[in-house]
Amino acid sequence: MEITKAEFEKIVSVAISSHEEVYEKVEPQFSSTLDDCKAGVLGDVGTSAIEGEGHESLKNAVKKWVCLQAFLSVFRQLDLVLTPTGFGVVSTNQMAPASKQRVDALIGHLRDGFLIAHGQLLTELCKVNDWGTTDQARENIDTLFFDFRMLQKMQGPAASHLEWQAARRLIDEADEALRLKLSNQYMDVLLDHVRCGKVTVDDSPVIFLCRHIINLWIAGDQEAVKLKMRRLLNMLDADLEKYSVYAEHGYPVNHHETFQNTQDAPAYIFG
Repeated sequence: MEITKAEFEKIVSVAISSHEEVYEKVEPQFSSTLDDCKAGVLGDVGTSAIEGEGHESLKNAVKKWVCLQAFLSVFRQLDLVLTPTGFGVVSTNQMAPASKQRVDALIGHLRDGFLIAHGQLLTELCKVNDWGTTDQARENIDTLFFDFRMLQKMQGPAASHLEWQAARRLIDEADEALRLKLSNQYMDVLLDHVRCGKVTVDDSPVIFLCRHIINLWIAGDQEAVKLKMRRLLNMLDADLEKYSVYAEHGYPVNHHETFQNTQDAPAYIFG
C-alpha cells in the first residue's frame, strides 16, 4: 500500500511542509506500521480486502491509521521547529525550537486523532464479510463500547485519549454488570452482530441502552445506571419471544422465585 506525501499531509496536517523533510522522516515507518495493523487489526480477512479491488473506504481508513501511528512512533525523534505554517524538522537560525508545551499538546491531539482513526477502521472492517469472526475482531471489539468516538458522543468532543484510557477499566466493569443481568450468551450474540455488521432492528435499542449504561458507569452515576438498567430489563421482559436468547439465559436470573418454606416443599425446614 503506497501512501503519498499528499495523502500523508492531508491526514497529518501539522506535517505540511514545502519540502520533503517530515514525510521522508516518517515514510520508512509505513511498512512496519502497516504490518502491525495487519497483525493486530486487519487479520488475513482485512488484509485480503485492502489488497483486492474495491473497499476504498476501508483502504482510506487503513492509510489514516498507518499515517498517524507512524508519525507518533517517530515524533520524539524529530528535530521539531516552528515554521510559519506549523511544525517542521529543518532547524535554522530563523526558526525557533518547538516548546515542550506545544509538542505535548500536539502529541495529545495526534493520539486523539489516532483513536478516532482506529474507531473508523473498525467500523469499516465490520462491513467486510467474515472479518467479524476473526480473532482480531474479538480482540478489538470486546465490549459494546469499543470506539473512542462513543465517549466523545456521550461526553462531548473535549473528551480526550486520557479520558479514554481512564475509562477502559470502567467499561469492563460495566460490561460485566450487563452480563450479570442480560447473560453472557445474550451479550455475546449482540457483540457478534456488531462485529459482523449484522445489527438488527431489534438489536439497536438494546445496544443503545447498553452503551448509555456503560457511559453512566464511566461517569460514576450509579443511580442513573440503576434507572437505565431497569428500563432496559423492562423492554426485554416485555417481549421475550423477540429476545429469545435473553429469555432463556437472562430472564430466569432476574426473576428467580425465592424459596418458600412451606410444609409441602421438597426441602421443608422444621423449626
